Amino acid sequence: MTTIIPEVFIIMSAMTVAVDPALKTIAAQLRELGYNVVTYGKYNYPIDALVYIGESLAAYKVTGSNTAGGVGVLMINAQNKTIRQIDTALKNKTYTPLF
Repeated sequence: MTTIIPEVFIIMSAMTVAVDPALKTIAAQLRELGYNVVTYGKYNYPIDALVYIGESLAAYKVTGSNTAGGVGVLMINAQNKTIRQIDTALKNKTYTPLF
């Protein structure tokens, strides 16, 4: 007797990435790569990552209440980064050391 095992498809929701409003090109490129891209400051729901520009993080008020699952937010400084580097950081959920 042959047993047929149905294929199981795992549907993963796209990572929600908030992007600084000044980074329009990066936002468009991330959308093309399949990310759920939202504008930082205009989206009031949990996010998985934040792509920002500059050195000051004081303007980015990311708290546990706006993180997906309350586990934190991957923050990526887009300064001097290619879209490929940003995509790799998002996929691996890691970022280079701060120092």
